[in-house]
Amino acid sequence: MTRAQLARRARLVRTAGAGRWPATIVGTLCFLALLAGCVAVPTSGPVERHAPAEQQANPGVDIAPVPPAQGASPGLIVEGFLHAMATYQPGYAVAREFLTPEAAEAWQPESGVEIYAAGFPPQVSDAGVVLTAPLVGTLDPRGSFTPVDTPYLHDFGLVRDAENQWRISRPPRGLLVSQSLFTGSWARADVCFWDVTGNWLVPDPRFFPSGAFGMLATARAVLTGPAPQASAAYAPALSDHLEVSSVTLGTAGMATVELTGDTDALDAAARRRLAAELVWSLSSLEGVLSVRVRGSGVVWELNGTGVLTTADFGQGAPVPPDPGDGVYLLRGDAVERASWSEPLAAPQPLPGTTRPASGLAVGADGQTLALITDDGTRVRSVSVRDGASREELNGSGFAAVRWTRQGELWVVLDRTRGTRLRALRDGREVPVDTDALPAGRIRSYAPAPDGVRVALVIENQGRTVLGVAAVVRGQTGMSVVGWRQLTPSSWAKSNQPPVDVGWTGTASLLVLLGGSTGARVVGVDSEGAVATDARLNDTAALVQLASSPSGRAVLRGPDGQTWRFVDGFTWEPWLDRVAAVSLP
Repeated sequence: MTRAQLARRARLVRTAGAGRWPATIVGTLCFLALLAGCVAVPTSGPVERHAPAEQQANPGVDIAPVPPAQGASPGLIVEGFLHAMATYQPGYAVAREFLTPEAAEAWQPESGVEIYAAGFPPQVSDAGVVLTAPLVGTLDPRGSFTPVDTPYLHDFGLVRDAENQWRISRPPRGLLVSQSLFTGSWARADVCFWDVTGNWLVPDPRFFPSGAFGMLATARAVLTGPAPQASAAYAPALSDHLEVSSVTLGTAGMATVELTGDTDALDAAARRRLAAELVWSLSSLEGVLSVRVRGSGVVWELNGTGVLTTADFGQGAPVPPDPGDGVYLLRGDAVERASWSEPLAAPQPLPGTTRPASGLAVGADGQTLALITDDGTRVRSVSVRDGASREELNGSGFAAVRWTRQGELWVVLDRTRGTRLRALRDGREVPVDTDALPAGRIRSYAPAPDGVRVALVIENQGRTVLGVAAVVRGQTGMSVVGWRQLTPSSWAKSNQPPVDVGWTGTASLLVLLGGSTGARVVGVDSEGAVATDARLNDTAALVQLASSPSGRAVLRGPDGQTWRFVDGFTWEPWLDRVAAVSLP
């Protein structure tokens, strides 16, 4: 491994400081192509095996696209056009030079982005130049990614222009980019919005062309509001009468956001709400350590200095504080607590937990357990500190329990239809509407660190899918909305269905895949855009994955053997005789 590679890996595993996201497994494994860019420019993201280590928000040297050379062949014209589309420019002026005048006038690069699989170059023949490749993802004009798995065929319609030069007469409607160019030229921004209750900041990831324009795009995305598919879970955009005129990044990592419009109409509470969204969103980009907001030329001094960091908006942050290194296990008829930092130490039994149980979950604060007992008919909560226990729910068919950071207890029922989820809030059961979810048995239910989004594995008639949805909290009940299926064939083959899923960061998932060919663990962002194998040492059957936003993960086999995540290349054998495992 070269010195540069070692330095790059060290950057991946460092713990983020003030104003940064916590380090995650997905970062450690190089799971995500972290990207940055522009709101009005459509962009698209595919599944990739290799990804940049960190988000590229810091303005660097922009490599200008090269216009068509005199006498260039049809193949070179198309290749030049494809490369020019992958480099952001206002209006994509250079890319238009590869088109006929009529095509250049009609082309709409801001309408969206289609991303096709790498390794499929355009084919040149006497009949013209044609691109045939699998399409792996699209971006809408907001920068929201949708994974797809469809064949793509496009004839560029090469013709001679008035100067006898080859030009393209049939460009794609928007941008068309290969996976490899997309990974190197786009960046992900975790745009944050308050949830519908106004209590929690929730990421809504977007992909934008990388570079200086990415910061401007991220700030503008905050004002535009959440993507429509799960908008019911988010608070609406603050105002239609505000604009971001510029975002600049200073040498000390401070991004200055210039707001124009009716900024004087915002009261103190509204300014603080908007500032929190801007600070958390921009701080998801590399190089941004703090933010200064100026409204119509006046600095918002919300903390007395005007220099804002995520520490100024810790209440409702997208990820809760790390509760410590406890790992909770069902072994025999007791719950035991193991230490992540001292893996060789013997796990210690917890008081009040010596009864047969079939399911286990620890709360986000690490202080309360939930157990499924009495052959799947009772759910009990147990205090980690003193073992005090109480019955929370009774019924039948309880399959799994999960806590959210909001303190809610969710129970998965072993059913394919009807009531599949039950939830308790403040000790009382709350109705849950799951009509937006696909039919089938919920095999895995994993709330995100923010407690609003959730990843699910659902099985129906022998087919298993992975997706992400959001929870809308109301006065009288809750509903799960905005289901988006993530499973693309390029990283989860049909003979490797998803088995379990967990969150490893604010917008990062770890997915356990099963099947006849052996188990795999894949890291993927919550949009399904970029995925990377987690390199299992052993492909034995696995039945459970437990993970946490702190960067820890444990796998469990059907015989009770567990494996502990060490780094991007190692899962080491750990404890045996484990019936269930949970991380806060």
